Amino acid sequence: METDDRIHGILNYRQLEFFCERFNIDPSELHANFDGWRKLVLYTEDKVFLFPRDPSGVFWLDMETTAYKLFNNYPNLPVPRFLEKVKDGKISYYDFTVASRLKGIPYSKFEDTVTLEEVSRMLDNLSSVFALWHEIPIQKLPEKIKQRTKLYDEDQYKWEIQLLTPKTMQEAVNHVHQRVIEHAEKSRKESLKILGTDLTKSIWNQCLAELVSLSHVLVHADIHEDQILVDSKENMKITGILDWETVMYGHPIWEFNFFEWGIKIWNWWKYFSDFRRTMWKTYLDKRRIKLNTLEGLDLFYTLSEFLIILKPGKPLRNLIGSEFSNSLNLCVEKLVKITKRLDIELKK
Repeated sequence: METDDRIHGILNYRQLEFFCERFNIDPSELHANFDGWRKLVLYTEDKVFLFPRDPSGVFWLDMETTAYKLFNNYPNLPVPRFLEKVKDGKISYYDFTVASRLKGIPYSKFEDTVTLEEVSRMLDNLSSVFALWHEIPIQKLPEKIKQRTKLYDEDQYKWEIQLLTPKTMQEAVNHVHQRVIEHAEKSRKESLKILGTDLTKSIWNQCLAELVSLSHVLVHADIHEDQILVDSKENMKITGILDWETVMYGHPIWEFNFFEWGIKIWNWWKYFSDFRRTMWKTYLDKRRIKLNTLEGLDLFYTLSEFLIILKPGKPLRNLIGSEFSNSLNLCVEKLVKITKRLDIELKK
């Protein structure tokens, strides 16, 4: 078996010699991965060795290591397990972490050929997995995790954070509702008039207030296609969730954030409402949470998409491709459908 020469992008020849002696590993068993923004990875059949990419990665690897130590107490979670933290100057300038390697295939490997049924199945399975670590009691969380309550890039989510903060929620709803009214008036479409009413704003308030009231939990906060391992394209059973460096204590809705994904998930944009209703129902059922409506998740992110499309450059329009060049109108039409469903559900 040949040795992966990329290993020397992480360890020089002398460091590799000490590393292999320390862990009783033949160099031919090792492989390297450079995909992480803040870490470098060596791996064998059953172990991964996580190294900070540079000094800025030390904090993030420490957070990831803290999460893996916590997960050792929860064997039902499909996540890596902490094995060892190593401080050895002969191998690395930085402390590095040894964790278990999970079995499975990255979901990203299937994205070019996945069907609607398959992507829907994967997302539904994913929502069940979210519920597992969201059930970890807050008193069991390490202080490092409980103290980290801010997203990595808060500037990107200013409105969303404002909405999820009880004292500023009303301001956030007023802002987005006014922007929707402005668009509806410009379009002069009869079907959009419903969005400009006080009743619609009241319905949104009721739905979003219920969403905002959900208790904060341990969240991964950076789920996307490369970090999801599945057993097969047919089953889409989740066998692992990787890269926990962004772990934090926050609102559960952040796990459902498609803005952290790559471009290909947005090929399914017109099905997002169906995905979100299914995912939200599964998630709430798993956590035994009773809400008056299943529309909260979809309303939250559809309003978010609407505001992002309005921004200069319209990045979301680029994400969803030329087929949806009229994405602003499509987004508002989705809001009409959501609002009508909400009105029915909240009257039950």
